[in-house]
Order: sequence, then C-alpha cells, then structure tokens
Amino acid sequence: MKINGRKHLLLATAAALSILTFLGGWYLFSTKYPPPNMALSQYVAEPPRFPIVFTSRSSAASHRAAADAGEQFSYPGKSLWQAAEGRLRLLLPNGNVSELTWGRPLADGTTIIDVMSPSVSPDGKRIVFAGRKSEPDAGHFRLFEVNVDGTGLRQVTGGPNDSGCTQLPPMRYAEDGISVLSDSERTSVDYDDVDPTYAPGGHIVFASSRTPDLGRDHARRSTTIWIMREDGSDKKPLSANRNNDRWPWIAENGYVIFSLWSRNREVVSEDHRTIEPYQEGSQSGTLPTDAWLGAHIEPNGDYFGSVLKTKRPVWRPRRLFNGNYVFMTPHTDADDSPTVTILQARPGSVENSPSSLARGTQLPESNETFLMAGPTQSAEDRPLQLACPNPFPDNNIVLAAATPDEDGNWDDRRFGIYLASDQWNQNGSTETIGLTKLFDDPALVDSEPVAVYRREIQYNFQTLESGNGMTTVTLADGETYTGPTARVYNSMVPRMNNDDAPGQQASDSNSSPIFNSPPDDLIETIRVFASHRDRFDSPTEARTPGNFEMLFEIPVEQGAFEFQIPPGSPTVLAGFDASGNVASWHSTATNASGNRTKFFAFAGDHYSGARPGFTHFCTGCHTGHSGTPTLRMPVNR
Repeated sequence: MKINGRKHLLLATAAALSILTFLGGWYLFSTKYPPPNMALSQYVAEPPRFPIVFTSRSSAASHRAAADAGEQFSYPGKSLWQAAEGRLRLLLPNGNVSELTWGRPLADGTTIIDVMSPSVSPDGKRIVFAGRKSEPDAGHFRLFEVNVDGTGLRQVTGGPNDSGCTQLPPMRYAEDGISVLSDSERTSVDYDDVDPTYAPGGHIVFASSRTPDLGRDHARRSTTIWIMREDGSDKKPLSANRNNDRWPWIAENGYVIFSLWSRNREVVSEDHRTIEPYQEGSQSGTLPTDAWLGAHIEPNGDYFGSVLKTKRPVWRPRRLFNGNYVFMTPHTDADDSPTVTILQARPGSVENSPSSLARGTQLPESNETFLMAGPTQSAEDRPLQLACPNPFPDNNIVLAAATPDEDGNWDDRRFGIYLASDQWNQNGSTETIGLTKLFDDPALVDSEPVAVYRREIQYNFQTLESGNGMTTVTLADGETYTGPTARVYNSMVPRMNNDDAPGQQASDSNSSPIFNSPPDDLIETIRVFASHRDRFDSPTEARTPGNFEMLFEIPVEQGAFEFQIPPGSPTVLAGFDASGNVASWHSTATNASGNRTKFFAFAGDHYSGARPGFTHFCTGCHTGHSGTPTLRMPVNR
C-alpha cells in the first residue's frame, strides 16, 4: 500500500520512535556486557544512547566494494578485502569499550585475526560477522557469531560439514607451486563468506564467492547473495551476478536489500538482431554497463528488482527512520584524491537504465530532487569523508568519518565512529547533519558501526515451491534437458511500473515520464540468454572462460509469458518484435537536445538466477526496473 502523504509518515515515525525508546530502555537495563578494555576509554569522546558494535582494522578494506583483482591459482587463493589486523568491538552507553573477538580462542584453538561486516539480530542479543582465523587456517573469511554479552563465540560457516564451493574454484596448486591440490581441498578452502545479516525465520543472508567465476574482461572473484539457516545448514543462492553483490540488509518488510555491481558485458548487436558480448571498437546498439545499483529480493528468491538506480554508485544501502535510504558512494575531492561520502535518496529512486538505452542517446533530465548529499567539509572547513552509514534511533545515522591530517594527507587510521542527524537540508550542510564524534582509536580504522537495539521485521516467509521441478526442456540448439528446473513467469510485460518512482518526471513542459513501458503488442517473443560462468576444472587450462548462448525463445501472449529453465547459469532476457529485432520504442519525454530517448527491451542491467523447484516472478519489460513493493514500504516501526 502506498504511503499517503507526509502527515501519515510523521505519525508513523513518531509511533516508531516511542516504541523504540521504550524497547531500548528495557534492553539497556536487562542486558549484561563483556568486560571493558580500559585502555580504550581514553578514545571515547561521547557515549552513545544505544550500544554500537563496530570494527577496528589496520586498513580501510571494508570501504572497498569490488573484489580485489587477480587470478592467483595457488594456495591459499586470492585474498579479498583483508586487513592485517581486525577487531570486533562494542561501544557502550556507560563509556566503556569491550573487545568481542581479539585474543579469544575458538573451539579449535585458533583465534580470529581480522573481522568485517557485523550485523545485529532483530532481538538485539546476537552479532553475526565475517572473520579470518589465525594459522594454520588458510585465512579466508568465514562467518562467526557472538552474543552481545561476549559469550557464545562460534564459527557458523567453513566447518567440516560445509560443502564449500559449488564447483572447482581457481586455486589448484599447493604452496610449492607444482603439486596439484585435490578437488576437495580446493572447494573447502578457496572462497570467502562476508557481509552477513539476520533474516526472517531463523536465517542468515550473506555474500559469498562460493560460486567460482572471475567475470568477463577482468579477473575479480564474483560474489553473490546466499541464504542459510542460522546453524549454517541449507545454503541456497539468492542472486546470480558474475561480478559482485555486496552488503545485504533486511528491511522492515523482510526484503533483502543489497548492492549489485552491474558490470554486464552483453549488448544489443549493431544490426539489432540479437544480444551478444561486447567487442571493443564495435558499433553495437547499446553499450555495456558499469554501475552499482541498490537492489532487492525476497528471502525465498522471488521478486528481484531495484530500490535505488542512480547515476551514483550505491554501496551499503540502508533504510533510515525518516523513510529515506542512505548509502555510501565514492567521491573525488578537489585534488582528485579518491574518498567516500554518503547520500540519502527516496525509496525507488530511478534515474538510470544503461543496458536499455540506445547508444548515442541520453535520458531526459528529471524535475525532481531525490538525492541529498552529505557534507564534504567539516565544521572546521576541512575535507571530510563519510562511510558505512546505518540507522540509529531516533532519526540519526551512525557512521564512520575522517578528515585529513595537518598536512592534508589522508590516513585511513583517522576514521572514527560518529553520530549524525538524518534531517539533512538538500545542501547537506555540516550544521544540519550535526556530526558528533563518539570514538576514535588513533592506531586503527574504526568503521562499520551498527546500533544494538530491538528491531521488528514483518515478513511472511513463503517457500513458493512448484513441485520438484523435474521436467524436460528443449533448448535453442535442438538438444533437450531433463532434470530440475525453475518456473519463471510474467503476467504484465507492457505494464508501466515506474509512474510513481522518484526521479521519474522529466523537466520538459509536460512533466512527461522519463521511463515508459513498451507499446502493447510490440514484444512478440522473449529470448533467454545464458552468460555461463568461468570454469576451473580443465586439466590443462587454468581458466576456461564462460561462453554466451541463447537458451530458448518463448512467445508473449496477451502480455504474459512463462517458461521452465535449467539452473546453474546467470541469464539475461530480451524482448523481440515481429520482425525479429530487439524491440525498441521512444520516450514520451524529450531530453536536453529536444529529442526523444530510444529504449530497447533488454534487461541487461543485471544477471538473473533461478532456483530449481521454485517459482520466480519477473516484474515487466519496462525501462528503469523499479516500482516494486519496497517502494511502498512503510517507515520503521
């Protein structure tokens, strides 16, 4: 149901804050905390109202979105987002700081030497995080859990019963560079589990490189979103990116919100007759994408769509108490020094759709302001970095912030934990944001703060099984496949789903919609293409690049289609017209040149996946790909 006006929003927010104040007070007086590290008390500038869990690391690796580049076919495999040292800490309202992991032995006698990506359970009693163990462990990230009171530290993934990678990963040689490792050693060692968050029904959602792939035209280990039970069992993929999906987070309606690196290399061919991998120098009908989107999917794998589709990269999107989303994004200062900052955006904001945009054309400008920038200068008029924002009661944001040293040089160790108001003016002035330092250890990078409080999540976890999925499918090359399949359907191909999305109205004289759906009956068929993942199982080649092929073509009848698809490969869909070309049409709005933008019916901003035995709903062949239920999600309760 759509939120009806500012009055209802304010009333709902006020009720949410009253409930949180009561629950927060009850929680603070009923919870015990681990012993403090008294040496850290001197670095506490102001105690917070609610406890804050955060990481203190020797580098700002947590601020990088893409996986580190490089193939590394030898033990222990390519390292991702690692720091030499990382500690999980808890900042308390009484001004104490507790160590939750450093120097504490696990059941196998090892200790955790590096941490990242903590998340707090909805009841405020547990913390799940990614950690790396000391030698003799291979040092890849696995998931761990600890109680807020410091008890119950345990390993969740990577144990002896964990099957590890779904296929053979890149690592193949032992430390001597000559001996070939066994298949079981490779699959059990060479992957990283990161960015965990608690999900409804006793689940944990996380990002992982368990599905090995280095992507096309580069060598960065792909990560996708997974879900499992809290005991580490029953792992299933939720996304199918060939690049990086990162930072999942559960919204109040139960949807999984995450960052998706849209770096698809497939384009509409020059003659518009098919979809094909991009070749440098070719005159393709579209250009390949390279953007970070805010996406969502249900924990059952259904209803995949966009939350934020802006021209700025969307990293770590999180819902605030004011109803907006906040996210981290790269920023370049006047000296061209790469830094990070944060932005707020209205839910469902869409101003970009690169894969469907015809080459050489531009989108109309919007007449709406839907992105609000955080400050880039401190109160002392010094350059300012802001990173890793999360909601904090009431109407606040807890985040990491840093300024350069006296000589103007950036030192990542200057990042500390800060609190800010979420009530920004559109110019993002420092006075409005009210930045307050809470803690800063000068020897480490303090970041990734998460407030510890009780949080209500409402979601009806429906499994959507469609039998065992066993069926026979005839593929485009005439061969047949018999085995587990997934059901995919769309009952509203030409439906306009973006009419109420922020950023949708153009600044032309008619305030026409920037994105519009294809005309009725334009799309006659849907072609499904597979962008196969790289393989690493050849006895002679270290890497076998994934190929691209059309799987099959199905008719669109009365604006709907349905098909069964074999699992295993990321896919992209495109609509074709009666002449056999990729369907195209023009916007109703005009752009800055006075022309109408040309769109193609090509959903190439992302890769899609399907789980065997499950039903998946496609949200239309419209440009922009928004208008999903997250857009109409109520504010925090």
